[in-house]
Amino acid sequence: MYAITNINVFNGQDILENQAIIVNGDTIEAIVPMDNANLPETVHDGQNLTATAGFIDLQLNGCGGVMLNVDISKQTLDTMNETNIQSGTTQYLPTLITSKHETMCKAVELVAGIENHENEGIIGLHLEGPFISKEKKGAHDESHIRILDELTAHYLADNAKHISVVTLAPENTSQEVIDILNNAGITVSLGHTNADYHQLTAKNNLKMATHLYNAMTPLGSREPGTVGYIFDKKPHAGIIVDGIHSSYASVRIAHQQLGEKLFMVTDAVAPAGTDMTEYNMAGTIAYVTDGKCHYADGTIAGAAITMIEGVKNLIQHVGLSRAEALRMASLYPAKAAGIDDQYGLLSPGYKANITLLNDHNEVCAVYQMGTKRL
Repeated sequence: MYAITNINVFNGQDILENQAIIVNGDTIEAIVPMDNANLPETVHDGQNLTATAGFIDLQLNGCGGVMLNVDISKQTLDTMNETNIQSGTTQYLPTLITSKHETMCKAVELVAGIENHENEGIIGLHLEGPFISKEKKGAHDESHIRILDELTAHYLADNAKHISVVTLAPENTSQEVIDILNNAGITVSLGHTNADYHQLTAKNNLKMATHLYNAMTPLGSREPGTVGYIFDKKPHAGIIVDGIHSSYASVRIAHQQLGEKLFMVTDAVAPAGTDMTEYNMAGTIAYVTDGKCHYADGTIAGAAITMIEGVKNLIQHVGLSRAEALRMASLYPAKAAGIDDQYGLLSPGYKANITLLNDHNEVCAVYQMGTKRL
């Protein structure tokens, strides 16, 4: 047991000044004012920093120079977690983009083989493809795109303990298959989809949308498209806030429409958290130019942003309050992933995932599942 003292605590709604967080194991036991705190023997001085819930990234392909698709290994995940910690991120979904079946199975087996993977920030896999639309494939390899059949859906359902999200194109996926995933507890996210509005309203159990605006049909006056469906039906939706994937005005409009259903993701690839200018994007060489990750033909290929950079962009460019920006990076993704009973807030009974920020929103210290990591 230990205490983080002399901190201001953002509890998801308000900032409580001059507090102490009492941590027991991997759980927050209490948050108490300093002037009447009964402190344990071990104390970490928070030096008047602001404590917020650790960030949760539900779409992370790679960072710190590594990429899950390129090297499906524990070492890759360790590097991703270490890089995440530097940006205040304590939980994430390692994300595998479109690949052959054997590669997908290897990723599932990797996560399944890690004992207590929650302690290393892993809350499950995000399979972004290969069950997507070729018309909206983006940077994905078309040769591996395929229809999700019932046999494969049952395999994914059998491994639902290790798979949190599957991004698919609903127009190419039967309701029976969607239901297999949903009934197993896997979040079905619409993404990389060429569907029109009516194709989407004909399907049930679409609980999430992957990188809003990108790789989907746009909002139009006579055809609402996928974007119109999301604004209308309001599933949880991730959005990349790098100023490249979506204009900041578009992020602001989405926030006006979706409120707490909109959460931030990085969609980061290997260069995030590094100064790399060239990288391997699942078998194709890609480049970083002025912060934009792209193939030689200009196609966007992931992002180079970190969660704390996204938080700063939400405040400085989108115009959100600091509190709302922090919620978009912690509480709202926790709600989208269905883990907001233990993650995404600083509150007694919640897991001790704590990021300490200074007044400039720079990450100064990070606690992951009760362990001081930075």
